[in-house]
Amino acid sequence: MQKDLGRVFATTVRSIDELAALVASDPYKAFKLAPSSKRIVTLLHSKPTGAGETSHRAGWRAPSVHQGTEILGAYVRSENGPVFMRLIEKTFGKDLTTRTWDTLGKW
Repeated sequence: MQKDLGRVFATTVRSIDELAALVASDPYKAFKLAPSSKRIVTLLHSKPTGAGETSHRAGWRAPSVHQGTEILGAYVRSENGPVFMRLIEKTFGKDLTTRTWDTLGKW
């Protein structure tokens, strides 16, 4: 990383099989989300310890934790910007990666 990008930073890695299994599980089907909701997945490096509650705050809903290291959530766009990201980082720290559900399926 240092050589090619000029810096080093944490990365979050999942195998194609792990991503395919997550997408195939269709975890959002059990939840009623507003049509304007944007589904997101936050990939954690390890299982969180004592994570706080983020559900239903500031347009953010965290319906599920998958395998203990993926936080499945949804948000509705707001004029306040990506408030959900501040909540995710406050709850789970900054050692994570968040992507939209649509992006997750584009491996």
